[in-house]
Amino acid sequence: MRHISTKLLTFHRLATAFTVVFAVTLVSEKIGAQEINFDQIDKFESLGTGTLHVGAPPKTIIDDGDRHVVILTIWDADAETKVYWKSADGSVAKTTIIPGKGIQSFQTAGEFRLEAVGEPNRQVEYGYVLLGLRK
Repeated sequence: MRHISTKLLTFHRLATAFTVVFAVTLVSEKIGAQEINFDQIDKFESLGTGTLHVGAPPKTIIDDGDRHVVILTIWDADAETKVYWKSADGSVAKTTIIPGKGIQSFQTAGEFRLEAVGEPNRQVEYGYVLLGLRK
């Protein structure tokens, strides 16, 4: 019985996370995504929010060497968001700039950092869903 309730709880967490993330699409200016094979998703890992300030060091979300899907939502921004991440095979370091509000998904291999870029005293408010991928 415990195994069933754990699966149900995990499903409930995923459903809640996706509902929150996709509800933001109604107010988003830009939506971007990589193709994601949902059969490869192994587990829900975390859900978080935060504020980035221009001039502060990048905020590390992932630094573990494992494969992940990150669904990033920028819901308020008066600066650009710079995303540092590694391709899913781990061989190429990439940088993506998100101007203003939007939603973007990433498949990454163990590295994902966020930084606000722009004029001083500006900030970015974000949320993310982190899912683990099968090895």
